[in-house]
Amino acid sequence: MSDAKELAEGAVSKVEQAGSGGGIGVLPLVLIVLCTVAMVLGAVGGGLYWLSKTGRLPMPGAVAPAVVKMEPMKTRVVVLEPLLVNLADQGGASYLRVVMALELEDPPPPKDAKPKEEKPAEKGKVVVNEDEVKMRDVALTVLGRETSTSLLAPEGKELRSAISTHVPDVKVVDVMFTEFLVQR
Repeated sequence: MSDAKELAEGAVSKVEQAGSGGGIGVLPLVLIVLCTVAMVLGAVGGGLYWLSKTGRLPMPGAVAPAVVKMEPMKTRVVVLEPLLVNLADQGGASYLRVVMALELEDPPPPKDAKPKEEKPAEKGKVVVNEDEVKMRDVALTVLGRETSTSLLAPEGKELRSAISTHVPDVKVVDVMFTEFLVQR
């Protein structure tokens, strides 16, 4: 029996040795802990960086982001003389009488430009604003193609895009009607 007893004790000792050496070693465990710590520190650092850049986390000594102050757009209103337009209705008996005011964007003057000196109109001469003449022409052309039915619909009063297309020097912000009369 002693041989059997020795054989059994030898088998038990081999199992114990295999069980103790088969676990995770110290080096892989240290690497896992270091990688976890690096990822956590990276996430926290990235979060703090993002919060400080967006201004949600004020940092002492940090430069605040520059606030760009936009000046309101400068505009002017040009009132066109009354327009009388024959409409495209059958029979040609319909017409439109309209008075418009156009809100135009005033572009900022160039930095090196000198202010214009306007000369007073000479006696007997009429001063003509070319842009106003062009805008009146576009309005007459666009409105002359319309019928009285289409003009009385809310969508029939849009001239801004047509004027901006045909008179590129002028930026129309809004078109306002002070009189709008359709005669059928």
